Amino acid sequence: MVPDPYTREKLALEHRHQLLREAEHERRLADLQNPLPHPWQRLAGRLGRYLMVLGTRLQQFEQGGRAVEYRIKSSS
Repeated sequence: MVPDPYTREKLALEHRHQLLREAEHERRLADLQNPLPHPWQRLAGRLGRYLMVLGTRLQQFEQGGRAVEYRIKSSS
């Protein structure tokens, strides 16, 4: 017996949720086995945060530079 499209979609969605739960469970088990991140992972995380802050500051600086540049041009 072939289920109707609605039931088939509902079954597929339930199956997907089950797979996601299993994947999350496996990830948590792996975290329990290795609770401390490797030093390179910590370094990569810190570097990533530093680059994000730097990028944000550069964007703010760039926007400030444009505003100053506009004022100089309009006052001439």
